[in-house]
Amino acid sequence: MDVPNEEEAASAQGAADWSLPTRRTRAWFWLRSRGLIARQALRNAFDRKLRRWPVGDRLADAPILFQSRSPLWTDGSDEEFILVAGKVHNLRIAAKAFHGVEVAAGACLSFWQQLGRPTGRRGFVVGREIRHGCVVPALAGGICQISNALAMAAARAGFECVERHGHTARIEQAHGDAGAADATVFWNYVDLKIRAPAAWRIELELDASELVLTLRGDTGVTAAPVPVVEAIATSPRRVARGCLTCEETTCSLHQPWRARPQRSAWLLDGHTPEFERYLRQQQEPADLFLPSLASSWRRWLPASFAVDGWAGWRAHPARRTFAAIWLRRRLWLRLWARRAGGRRQASVLDGQRWLADAFRRRLRPEHTSLIVDQALLPHLQRAGALGGRRYEVLAGALPMDEIQRRLDEAHEHLRTRGIRAEALEDFRVNPRLIAAEHAAMRGAACVVTAHAEVAAYWRERGLRVHRLPWELPAASRRSARTVQGDVPLIVLAASALARKGVHELVEALRGWRCRLLVLGSQAEDAALWQGLDIAYASYASDWIARADVVVLPAHVEHSPRGALLALAHGVPVLASRACGLEGVPGVTSVPAGDVDALRHALQSVLAVHSINGTMPSDSLVSTSRTVS
Repeated sequence: MDVPNEEEAASAQGAADWSLPTRRTRAWFWLRSRGLIARQALRNAFDRKLRRWPVGDRLADAPILFQSRSPLWTDGSDEEFILVAGKVHNLRIAAKAFHGVEVAAGACLSFWQQLGRPTGRRGFVVGREIRHGCVVPALAGGICQISNALAMAAARAGFECVERHGHTARIEQAHGDAGAADATVFWNYVDLKIRAPAAWRIELELDASELVLTLRGDTGVTAAPVPVVEAIATSPRRVARGCLTCEETTCSLHQPWRARPQRSAWLLDGHTPEFERYLRQQQEPADLFLPSLASSWRRWLPASFAVDGWAGWRAHPARRTFAAIWLRRRLWLRLWARRAGGRRQASVLDGQRWLADAFRRRLRPEHTSLIVDQALLPHLQRAGALGGRRYEVLAGALPMDEIQRRLDEAHEHLRTRGIRAEALEDFRVNPRLIAAEHAAMRGAACVVTAHAEVAAYWRERGLRVHRLPWELPAASRRSARTVQGDVPLIVLAASALARKGVHELVEALRGWRCRLLVLGSQAEDAALWQGLDIAYASYASDWIARADVVVLPAHVEHSPRGALLALAHGVPVLASRACGLEGVPGVTSVPAGDVDALRHALQSVLAVHSINGTMPSDSLVSTSRTVS
């Protein structure tokens, strides 16, 4: 059965003293409320002025008329945490119905028409409502914090409150001004209705600790210094009694409630040794949200969970897996594997969205702290799942708009030299998803990354960054070898893709006596390798034992595992700064796209190894062919 959100405005208004609710008063309240709900539903059916207003962006840059901030977690005692958490969860769901809504000039916004009926099927949970002077558990309780913020902001902005009802009691540690206009709501006949002479816009968001409501409007609306509507509750309101802390167990409203503590959750998508080590260092227990039961995911488990081995891990209650979503994503990616790169990238985003949505549905109100994989972040932000929570981001990549900008820049640079690389233009992301990623990153408590450029990017934008050291694979240092009458073997630790810098590498190597080994797929343009001694191999081959230098001159690279493996075996690495390895011993950094810098760096690295006796010096002699 659906439980309404707030107290009935007509119940016991103005009562000076609290009286013990009885079964008779509860039954009378239920009968009256159902009759009033039915009457209001009949009225709304014939009221053509009531409507749900759509989201728009015409007033996105309009002047701010008023902004309200109200705390999420400071009201209520520690014993009532689970009800406060339920309230915040309900606010996350309700806020999506109001954020970005634009109301026409002279039209009326109805709270209930905009939100709709709050039911458990829509995701609402038990929160807090004020009834008969008590704070009691109720489904969808707590969403009156939105109506309170709307009423106060509308009054301060000079809007007309067509309908508004004040609370009859206040919660201890209540937020806001003591004399500010508030508004209680009760489905569907106790409503809040607002009207303004010019078009206006609502922006409603939750950060980790506050509900932030912003009103924007056309120039026809001017903010008023004081409320223009009368205050409903001018007399001091008593403090409501908390049902979970009240000792009146004989009350008809009293119900036993099992306290639940705050919890943390790790929402993971990809595995890296750096993030694994960071998560193992976390002290508090957490729920694990993983895509599948594949063996590679065992390594995510903290040591404290692995006492009973693999079987114990599978049975551990903290583990949540989503095998159906994982399988669906793999099939979807395989389906588009041979399509254009842009379509494949879109399918990658589809899979991330499916996984993020599955994780969101399993999060509980008591999950107040999260560690989130960056790939899931924008989708969780758009779904409103991050509001009211503290979260850290495991960031292994640059933001999507920065990746897009760098690829476009590389494409233009190659085009001016007469080189066609249409694949660099394939990466295209919905602007709304880009905006969601940046908004979510700005709200993160910390960005955790091992990538040097990712760390620098977010530090420059004022975010707190925790830089992790790169983890080298467990490998013994290879023994030095002496090559007689041979030429150096240069290994490209990536597929032959334009975004990996293959065109710049080919241009830098033309005219050299060398061999090039590519780890991964071949280039589609066979003419690219004309004049070069080229071969292909997999990562499982013996390339590490034959390599003289490993290069990775990528424009975008966020997981340089081949380069890290080379470093673990003592092979010198030459990588662009986009690989995030700057400052790592054994790595020579060059700017991405700079052919001359790449050529000079290769000459220097190979010359050093020639002096050390690992290759003949005559292999560095270039032919008379001019490099364009």
